[in-house]
Amino acid sequence: MWIMAENVLETDLGDELVLMHAGLGEMFSLNDSGRVIWQALPAPQDTLAELLASTYGLTTAQARADVQALLLELARRTLVRQVDVRP
Repeated sequence: MWIMAENVLETDLGDELVLMHAGLGEMFSLNDSGRVIWQALPAPQDTLAELLASTYGLTTAQARADVQALLLELARRTLVRQVDVRP
């Protein structure tokens, strides 16, 4: 399960969503597909890929690759983190 990190501020500029980690002061801009993923959090990676595929008509493989790339970049910038939700 992927979740938003604490202390992340977001600003909607219409054509992009800008994220800023309040503790680090670093900004990151999301396009429309990135916004879809961000606004669906918290969610498992497969759910996010299904959402992206159905929203943009992508193949499952392409959606999975795109979601993974975005989540890894967001995690590198400490904007999201993966949590274990097993009982």
